[in-house]
Amino acid sequence: MRLSLILSLLLALGAAAKAQQAPPPQPPREATIANETDQTLYELYLFQPGQAEGPDRLGSNVLPPRGSLRVPLAARTCHWEVRGVLEDGEELRRRVNLCQSPRLRLAETGPRRDVEVANDADQELRELYLARPGAAERGRDRLGSSTVSPGERYRLRLRGSDCVFDVQAVFSDDTEEMRRGVDLCRTPRLAFGDPNLPVREAQVENRGRRTIRELYARRVGAGGWGPDRLGASIISPRENFTLRVRAQECRFDLRAVFENDQEAVQEGVDLCAGGPFAFGQAPAGEVRRVTLRNLMPRTIEQLYLSPPDDDDWGEDRLGETLLPAGASHAVEFAGGCRADLRIVFDNRAAEERREVDICATPVIALRPGWTAAEVLEGEAAPGAAPAGGGFRLRNTGTVPVVAVYADAPGTERGPNRLGAELAPGEQAELEAAACRADLVAVFADGHEMRLEGRELCGAELGVE
Repeated sequence: MRLSLILSLLLALGAAAKAQQAPPPQPPREATIANETDQTLYELYLFQPGQAEGPDRLGSNVLPPRGSLRVPLAARTCHWEVRGVLEDGEELRRRVNLCQSPRLRLAETGPRRDVEVANDADQELRELYLARPGAAERGRDRLGSSTVSPGERYRLRLRGSDCVFDVQAVFSDDTEEMRRGVDLCRTPRLAFGDPNLPVREAQVENRGRRTIRELYARRVGAGGWGPDRLGASIISPRENFTLRVRAQECRFDLRAVFENDQEAVQEGVDLCAGGPFAFGQAPAGEVRRVTLRNLMPRTIEQLYLSPPDDDDWGEDRLGETLLPAGASHAVEFAGGCRADLRIVFDNRAAEERREVDICATPVIALRPGWTAAEVLEGEAAPGAAPAGGGFRLRNTGTVPVVAVYADAPGTERGPNRLGAELAPGEQAELEAAACRADLVAVFADGHEMRLEGRELCGAELGVE
């Protein structure tokens, strides 16, 4: 009886103890990562010891300073490894027990010091490596995604107690500079290039019809062209670029590459003279001036003049200017005597004519039917008499003509026959009220030239 009672009591006590025993702790299903550095966290990896890191838990996002992120955990385990990559490329590694605390703080450890990186070279500093002396590997690029342009400064942050490093710099033309045993605690500054060399500045102009995509400068006699001096920039037509080179010499070779892969080289230019150095212009003596007169009933809004072998029309030669009926406009053409001509009216209609001889016809009259005519009317060469009852007026002076009046003798002054102004050296074909008329030319400076009772029909007159 007593034995059964004792056994019953023991069984009851065992059951009670088993009931009071706490269940084992369940590992967390997620962890909170807190960025307690003063840099942006670019990459984050959370994985079990001895296994692959797996995907970046940030994906396409970043974690800013003092920010936090909740990361789901698939495995029910307590021990994890964490690797974070900061914006300057520094890595933070931790081993944690997330069952004890599901919150992980990523903070930089050790003393922090800043090192100034000065690029006094004339090329972009693309990569920078700091390694312990004698190390087999140079480590990560301390610039990360940054670069240091010529003349710029960059603040490099270092952690830890190491002071002496082997420094390797890589420039944009793939040249390298190596320095061994640099004590960055004693001298927290890294300078590349010679700041005592003068900076040569010169203007480079694009006078062509195509964009300059690349620009190179090398000392006379140097091998290779080095880096593209434009970087991410371009030089559009009619624009310029300030070329800066740090060098003792003045003489350089320049090379421009256009958007169609054509190249132009200028050898031995003097950068100390400051320029401008122009690319895309025609050789001396090959720039021709042609005047177009609108004898159409509509305003011309766009005008294109291009070499016959070009595959596009290029830029609008009128720009913001309009060419109304009766007006004239002079343009310069760099190339041979033959050119393709295209005009666009204010109603968006367009007309074209190929292989126009601008040497034989420096004044092009745009009349109805001009595209199909065997000979363009009004395209007479300089000195030839104009057709019909009109006359040709040439500005032989140095000031533009702004108005021309041609009225019968003794009558009041009638309409201005000129339309657009007539620049020095240009000519225009005009109509008179009568063949015998008084001619008055008004210049931009206010003075007038008067020719009374002249026979104008078929004549050519000069005014100044």
